[in-house]
Amino acid sequence: MLFDIVGAGAVGLLYTSGLIRAGIHVRLWTRTKQQADILRTEGLMVTERDGSLTRWRQVEAYPFQEAAQVIQDSGSPIEILGLFVKQTHLTNSFINQLGALPRATDSLFVCFQNGIGHIERLQSVIAGEQLVKAVTTEAATRVEANRIIHAGSGITWLGQDLTSCERLQKNIKVLNNLLNQAGFQSNLSNNIDNMIYHKLLINAVINPITAMLRIPNGELLQTERRVQLMRDVYEEVTSIYREAGIPVANDAWDNVQLVCRNTAHNTSSMLADVLQGRSTEIDSITGELLRKADAHALNVPVQRALYQFIQALDPMNPLL
Repeated sequence: MLFDIVGAGAVGLLYTSGLIRAGIHVRLWTRTKQQADILRTEGLMVTERDGSLTRWRQVEAYPFQEAAQVIQDSGSPIEILGLFVKQTHLTNSFINQLGALPRATDSLFVCFQNGIGHIERLQSVIAGEQLVKAVTTEAATRVEANRIIHAGSGITWLGQDLTSCERLQKNIKVLNNLLNQAGFQSNLSNNIDNMIYHKLLINAVINPITAMLRIPNGELLQTERRVQLMRDVYEEVTSIYREAGIPVANDAWDNVQLVCRNTAHNTSSMLADVLQGRSTEIDSITGELLRKADAHALNVPVQRALYQFIQALDPMNPLL
């Protein structure tokens, strides 16, 4: 089984490492030629949870812009593709290029994006029954182009909106087995949207505030004012969920705080983007929530203020 991975950020490289360890053929697609060259020549290094270092010297890596030609020349079309790029990279050009890649008729595209709204956009070029939604709580940090730290083990959930044909359902089970072979705790879910919205709630509370205050996750719990700000955001998000008919778990607030404690030293992905001067995923997280709030005529001033603040930090924002 050939497993393509698009996106060589921290989590993409983490899954690449696990799949290689399990003896699965991985074809890795990077954003830049430079990173692909480094991975091919120097390999991939992972600092594991126990502090040990794993190094994979044989990494088949290519820049994504060469994907169509490489796949065509290889005669090995896409079977399973894990999409690990951030929402900010899902431009119309990228999506069109992704949809044009040679692929098997029963191929699967597994989407690991934070936030919501991307599945609808991908459906313009990929059949809905071939799109698998993925939610993971695995945590990793990329410290160099070919070196990551596995910061925290978690659970991966896979699911779909549509009832696919029997052949595609079989492939989803194969995918789930492959991820478990690779050392990830992976499960199939009949309620994947609930899990996506649960993670969205956590991201909507933690990511913008850490990016605004420029602090690691655990420091959100260090003062009463920070906790109150988190609570204000949480209450607004759950009010949007209630109006939209999205379930909220009874222990959702406790889970938000638990994530802060369990990832106390982690830099959120949004804060990392701000520190690196990159565009953030604020539009696919808080922006999507604001669109839902507007649809229900809800007043959510804290959400709107956070959205505007993070947008103002974006060096690529054309309105600035």
